Amino acid sequence: MTLPRAAAALAALVLVPFLASAATAHPDAQAQSLAALRVATLAERIAKLQAQAGQGLLAERAKRSLAQALRQLEAAARDVGRPAAPADLHESAAILQILVREYHAWALKPANRENARGLGDRCDEVAWTAAKAARLFAPGEAMDAARAEQVAALGQRAARLALWRHWSVGTSLDNEIALAAAQLHAALEALHKAPTTPESESELQLAENQAAFLFAALRASDAGTRALEDAAKASDNLQESMERLARLYNAP
Repeated sequence: MTLPRAAAALAALVLVPFLASAATAHPDAQAQSLAALRVATLAERIAKLQAQAGQGLLAERAKRSLAQALRQLEAAARDVGRPAAPADLHESAAILQILVREYHAWALKPANRENARGLGDRCDEVAWTAAKAARLFAPGEAMDAARAEQVAALGQRAARLALWRHWSVGTSLDNEIALAAAQLHAALEALHKAPTTPESESELQLAENQAAFLFAALRASDAGTRALEDAAKASDNLQESMERLARLYNAP
């Protein structure tokens, strides 16, 4: 699984045109689609936290957060479930369950460069499969909550890649960071077209502030560890904001 392929998977539900109204999706399918996207977000966050721990950047906090994120990953995978039909959705969901179990095992290995490469490869597989399952659960849907979850995933991905660049893990990371940042910006712009309430508008503004902090940290991340810490924290703050926004979008 290449990094560009995984980046495309993360952006798929944000950047491609959609053909149907989100109002036509069955509520259970919407929930399962969002759970699949949350699996992708958590996979990216786990890889980022492992890189933090390995480099001693907010290390104790990263180790505590890693244990929590692994529990959240398992819960999100359970929420995806194993639908019986159609066959391609059943297959994707079943494969995702297997990949999540393997990913969990890899995330418990010592945090070093070599294990980071293996974890990153599996992160890309999880993210790609999760994005595919999400599309199959809600084909043609443009749920605003899904866009919010994509922003969260892209923020975690961008911070993870910056940490990898500092750790000399992988290749072409400058291009990958720029791609993730551009996709994140596009996804935020798409959220401006969503119906708003005072609460969702306020939360979106908070998210944009965190995204601005993240973009600034990414630009400075090759200059030292302080910027990397800022990127790690901003990506977590952005994820929390997007999760609150997704709940607002889904509120009756």
